[in-house]
Amino acid sequence: MPTLPHHRGACLRRRDHLHTCRTASGTTSDKVALDASVSNAAHAAAPADARAIVDEVLKAIEGTDSGLSIDPATRKHVDGLLDRLEGLGAAQQPRPLGSPLLWGNYNVAYTSVGRSQERGEPAGGRFRGKIGRALFRTAGLFQSVLQPDIATNKVEFKLFGMLPGFVGLRGRVVPQGETGDTVQVLFEPPVLSIAEKLFLCIGRTSSVVLTTTYLDERIRLGKGSRGSLFVFTRGGAADAAGMDQVGLQRTSLTAAALFTGFFVSLFAAGWLLWCTANPLARAAAVAFWLLGAAIGGVVRQGGLVMDRDDERMVAAAQAALADKERKEKEAKDAAAGGGQGGSAGTGAGGVTPAAA
Repeated sequence: MPTLPHHRGACLRRRDHLHTCRTASGTTSDKVALDASVSNAAHAAAPADARAIVDEVLKAIEGTDSGLSIDPATRKHVDGLLDRLEGLGAAQQPRPLGSPLLWGNYNVAYTSVGRSQERGEPAGGRFRGKIGRALFRTAGLFQSVLQPDIATNKVEFKLFGMLPGFVGLRGRVVPQGETGDTVQVLFEPPVLSIAEKLFLCIGRTSSVVLTTTYLDERIRLGKGSRGSLFVFTRGGAADAAGMDQVGLQRTSLTAAALFTGFFVSLFAAGWLLWCTANPLARAAAVAFWLLGAAIGGVVRQGGLVMDRDDERMVAAAQAALADKERKEKEAKDAAAGGGQGGSAGTGAGGVTPAAA
């Protein structure tokens, strides 16, 4: 595991050796004193170095639509900076899962597929693809980590650039491994909202594995199981996005009827226009059908893009969550049993029946 740079000179292995390590002439070595000061400076400078790198990252990704519009050269440079921060983050204490800085609302400021993979979808799934962004113009991209074990994702959009809505995910967080920086999140089916009044639960459960590679008071860096890189910035618009309520909504009959009616009307109108045999009307019919197919293709499965690896990940997450809940129940039952045993086993005056 990478660590912060430090000196390993023989005279610096123990602090008390600084008083006994001497030159041939019998005087304390000036080099030892110099090395000691350099070592201390290296440790003291690390936070300052990290701040400078974070400043550079934030400047480079500003105005890039969460990295979608960044040029290849700048992306390569930013990914390199994130690698450097990951090296510094490996030595951070406490570890991310034990740090109070982990909790909060974040803006998804940058995403990259990284160098370890050729495939990958931008954060937000199909809603952040080319067709998705053309129909559902992105208004905000957020993620929250909420106590005690909840994570929420939210893509805010404007349908046709006018009608506000969002698609959101809510999931349970299960720590992974012993490094204190990796979690697996099992998400419930996505919730699609239009005009913040109509809610439709669509799709299926999904899962992600995410490692927090660096964490400070401004940003959180994440790395996905396939090497995707994420930069999350704290607060701002994310604090006003109602992240604690994401995923709590349920499908209403009104919403289901309106969504169904919308698609039926598009295809019915297209059929009526096609039946006129007028070339312009038939062109309009094709446009209606293509529009319905495009919208349906984006919102299908809540915009999730999943393959067999993702399905296996969901199964593993479900098993891990079930195991976690079982252990929590056993611990709760044991605590309750111990409490009952203690109260039942104590007689008047604090004398147990056995002692009596």
